[in-house]
Amino acid sequence: MEARRPGRSPSRRPVEAVLPRPTVAERLVVVDRLLDGSVPAAGAVWSRATAWILRIALEQSVDELWARTEPDLARCPMRAQLLALRVIADPPVAARTAALWTALSHAAHHHDTELAPGVSELRRWREDTARIAGELAATRR
Repeated sequence: MEARRPGRSPSRRPVEAVLPRPTVAERLVVVDRLLDGSVPAAGAVWSRATAWILRIALEQSVDELWARTEPDLARCPMRAQLLALRVIADPPVAARTAALWTALSHAAHHHDTELAPGVSELRRWREDTARIAGELAATRR
């Protein structure tokens, strides 16, 4: 049997430090570095990693909207959140958000019969992500 240390419950684990969540802007800076080749350690997976980071930034923008308007929606699956987005945000913004999320989700996963996304496509998605993030940030209920 394990000896108990004074003042410490055996079921408690040490508290781990929680790092602050990167902002959408910080994520976009990382994407820029991947796109300009400043991260050589990314190797052959840089394009899919870029798509993943863009998708995370887009999801974070949606999360931040829900935090301001409808906090309970943040617990729903992203597909449901994208459907609900049509009620809160401008419908064209909601449609563009859903289309971009779908494209990024597809691009982020490996498909044996498809090429990874190219630089020009990733740059366009990066600009779309930044524009949508700004539009969602400006959305008020």
